[in-house]
Amino acid sequence: MIAMIAIAFVGLLAGCGVGLALHKFLNARTVRLAREEAQDIVGEAKEAAELKALEEKERIQEIEMEMWTKVEPDMLKVEGRIEELQEVANEKKSKADSIVHEEKKKLQEREVEVKAQEQALRGQETELNKLKDAQKALNKDLVQKLTERLGTSSEEFKTQLKNQMEEDARRRAARYIQESEEDLKEHSEMRAKKILSLVIDRFARPYCAERGIGAVNFPDNHIRKLFCDANGNNIKAVQDACGCDIIVEEGMDMVGVAGFDPVRRELTRRTLERIFKEKKNINPDFIRKIAENQKKELFKNIKHDGDALAKELKLEGLNGEIRQMMGSLRYRYSFTQNQYFHCGEVGWLAGLMAAELKLDIKKARRVGMLHDIGKSMDHVMEGGHAVIGADFIAARGEAPDVVHAVKAHHFDEQPSTDHAFLVIAADAVSGARPGARRSTIESYNQKVSELQDIARSFPGVTDCFVLSGGRECRVLVNGKKVDDTQALDLSKKIAARIEEECNYPGQIKVVIVRETVVTEQTRKELA
Repeated sequence: MIAMIAIAFVGLLAGCGVGLALHKFLNARTVRLAREEAQDIVGEAKEAAELKALEEKERIQEIEMEMWTKVEPDMLKVEGRIEELQEVANEKKSKADSIVHEEKKKLQEREVEVKAQEQALRGQETELNKLKDAQKALNKDLVQKLTERLGTSSEEFKTQLKNQMEEDARRRAARYIQESEEDLKEHSEMRAKKILSLVIDRFARPYCAERGIGAVNFPDNHIRKLFCDANGNNIKAVQDACGCDIIVEEGMDMVGVAGFDPVRRELTRRTLERIFKEKKNINPDFIRKIAENQKKELFKNIKHDGDALAKELKLEGLNGEIRQMMGSLRYRYSFTQNQYFHCGEVGWLAGLMAAELKLDIKKARRVGMLHDIGKSMDHVMEGGHAVIGADFIAARGEAPDVVHAVKAHHFDEQPSTDHAFLVIAADAVSGARPGARRSTIESYNQKVSELQDIARSFPGVTDCFVLSGGRECRVLVNGKKVDDTQALDLSKKIAARIEEECNYPGQIKVVIVRETVVTEQTRKELA
């Protein structure tokens, strides 16, 4: 039994070994066959690729041949054109070479000629130097003989000749200056009138018809009773809050406002108008509140007016305080002319005149606007408004020439720049516009009285009449006491006295009339 199992086991082992060997053999044979088949496939692929490459190469050659066949005629034409151009270029090159050769030949010939001329010039220069030496010797000999004959040295003679030439030059210069001055005097007035007429024609700023701060009236008796309390507390409250005196007369509906500060007068007027609109109880607390509100609104308006004027004249870099003062001129009047609008007019007029004279327009507008800024503070400071305004703007960074023009526009100092004279002219034009300035009855009567008193204070004057709205002073003199020469001298003295003692805008004409009175009586005999 065991032997059979052993035999079976050995047989099994032998079968496994034979099976394993057979399996390896089959695997090896399969691998070898696969490799051979793969090599055959690779070889076929290589042969197919080589065949494809040959076909592509042949196709490319066919395409190249076909393309060459198509472009061959054009290429032949281009080659022919290139050959023709080459021939033309060669021909032009040969011509250029021949021209260059000829020019070089001419240049060489010219160089030879120049050298010959240089040599001749050197010879002429040598001869000229000899002539100069001879001329110097001759001049020296001539000077010596002349000085011996005149009895002076050459230096003294030169000095005399120099002085004589200088004297002739001075004489000619003086004659030229005199002729220029005469021509200037003859035509300057005509040219100035032409410029002024052009400026006035071009000036189109709106006319201001304001004549002063309006009066304040009581709306009715009820408001008058509420405002005029028994103790006067309301009036005192307005005076304390606004800084002006309040005058209320019995039997008059108008409230008088007295004060030197125009801004405070405007503040008082606004406060009174606002108070009179109140129909209820009016008391000091209410008045102080109204005054404070009106003050804020007034200062806001002043700032707006100052900024608006600077913007209108296109002025930049103005100090804030200067603009504030310009705005306060809105409530300042001179001869009933509003000074805010007057400064604007002068700024525009000065700019227009500067444009005609080819001067700095912006600077002319600047000095024209600022010329009367001193009037906004002349009620609290001593001195003329021109000096006050000049000092004010100088302390706030304005240029020296602008300060000078402002200070000199009323001749507080002698004007020395073009813009200073422009401001003077523009100020006179603005004040002389028809209807621009008016005088009150009191000021006109005072002016007439002053002119008559001045004229009648001179000996020989019999009477005086003020005509043309105070612009002409006609003086009658006794013809027996005052002759023609004395009349001329008398007119100068009266004019000088008026300039010294009177304050007036524009000019006053003084006319002397010699009066000769002859009387005779008729006699008739009685029948």
